[in-house]
Amino acid sequence: MSEHLFTAFRNGNGPTQYEEQHTPVTADVLLSGLVYCTLLLMLAGVVVLPGIRGKKRLYCAVRGFLTIYVGATIVIAIFGQEWAVSTIHTQTRYRAGTDQSIEADVGVKIGLQSINITLKGTPENQLNEQINYNERFAWTPSWSQGRNYYSPFSGQINQEFRDGQYRGLPYPILWIAEYFTIDAENIRWGRSYRMSGYYAYIMMWSAFPTWIIANILLFMVINYAAYFMILTGVWLLLANFLYIIIRWGSELNIPFDDGVLVFRYGWSFWIAFSTGWLCLVYGCTVLVCNKYWPEKTAEFFDDYDRRGRKGDHKKMASSWTLNGYQVQRSNTAIVMETFNGNSMTGNGNISESDKSHCQYNPPQSEPMQIPIPDPDDIQET
Repeated sequence: MSEHLFTAFRNGNGPTQYEEQHTPVTADVLLSGLVYCTLLLMLAGVVVLPGIRGKKRLYCAVRGFLTIYVGATIVIAIFGQEWAVSTIHTQTRYRAGTDQSIEADVGVKIGLQSINITLKGTPENQLNEQINYNERFAWTPSWSQGRNYYSPFSGQINQEFRDGQYRGLPYPILWIAEYFTIDAENIRWGRSYRMSGYYAYIMMWSAFPTWIIANILLFMVINYAAYFMILTGVWLLLANFLYIIIRWGSELNIPFDDGVLVFRYGWSFWIAFSTGWLCLVYGCTVLVCNKYWPEKTAEFFDDYDRRGRKGDHKKMASSWTLNGYQVQRSNTAIVMETFNGNSMTGNGNISESDKSHCQYNPPQSEPMQIPIPDPDDIQET
């Protein structure tokens, strides 16, 4: 009994062999990981918020979620696969060289770095097999066009297309992919999408470090942070602009027996576009608020240093000793009395912005000018 247990499913004395299981790709693993990390960061922010009191809780929530959203959308749009999309339900030939037809949903998703083609049968089980394919043809990592056709010196997508032919991919997938491999006369859709994706890719990655710098400067110089946030929005909008204008030639329409694949902009394009405008509005709003309501802006961004400097003159003691003078503060003036009864009066509160000085009026003598005391030199009595 035990001998048969250990020899089951074995070829001779070799290990157990199992048949290969072909499973379709149902989700983009990288994109799913990015979305998961974003949700995890937002969840961590939600957990922290109950520990913050008062209206600071709202300020912290707005700042935190807005920061996470902008950074996450930049990265997700870079690796997102739906800058241009198209789908169709059609009846098409299944394999090249045969007349067997299937009914399926065909979809094409064009990203900045690759093309994703899906073929899903309706129903999935047709012709005695499961029809559910998801194939990706990439321009990266070389980004080069390479030579025409399918030699070892051709571009990355041409070589992957040739490999797909050797593997016997279904005819609809090869039919769509071939449109991106031809590079002659006015049939240059592959070159067009590759170049537009390449320059948009550069602009998107340019937005990422400016977003990081903007968040660092929010704790230092708010105006400079606003400038870098505006620059982040400019990079994002420039990525959309370049993706539109660099493509040339006729519009890509891929015909099938009973329909045509017509492309439109997908959610990756629109999320980059909307985030670009959001960064512009955010940066301009911070600039305006910091100019007309600086203390409120400092309170919103928890700029304690600036709020402290603005309020130094309000927190001074009502009475203190300075170089032998007894100084008393009132709402309208500062009265300084010496220990021998002489007095000095200042016109206004002591502050950084008010550089007026006190006058000392001893009896039977000329007035003497003395500077406003520095709050750091004050000793409370």
